[in-house]
Amino acid sequence: MRFDTFVALTKICQRWPAEHGKIIQVLLGISFDKARGGFSVENLFSEGVDLEMTRGAERFVLEVKTTAGSYVTLQPKDVSGLKAKSAKDGYVPAVAALKLQYLADWVIAKAARLEPGCYTPDRLSLDSIPELESIAHVQFPKTVSELKHQVLNPPTGAPLEFLAEILMKESA
Repeated sequence: MRFDTFVALTKICQRWPAEHGKIIQVLLGISFDKARGGFSVENLFSEGVDLEMTRGAERFVLEVKTTAGSYVTLQPKDVSGLKAKSAKDGYVPAVAALKLQYLADWVIAKAARLEPGCYTPDRLSLDSIPELESIAHVQFPKTVSELKHQVLNPPTGAPLEFLAEILMKESA
């Protein structure tokens, strides 16, 4: 990750300690929206998965995880949500993991074989989805740069509300 992206994410984590994971999740979703990554993206706060992304016949469902440590944890509800969406609607289940460190970047990996537990980004990268990772590597820093000031001082007073509105407009 670029240094300016790392600094912006650090400020977001400090400003919004209870919400920073969800904020980063929505920023990732915006990075994939039609205006940037070409996908229709739906952010699902309470359905067992985080993001649904479709583009033509491509259909992905993502569980988004961030960590300041060396691994991310997939809870049983995360794995069951991904598997259910895959079985029911034919989405490719995936995990997007970001280690909140300078020089780290998004790992987006197939999750069909994953069980609940702890995973390092290196382990997840063994099943990476290069197409999604390349979009995230290009678009996420641009999205963070574009929206960091509004996230730190949202016009509505609530960063998640502000970002959800952007995602809804740009994915329609």
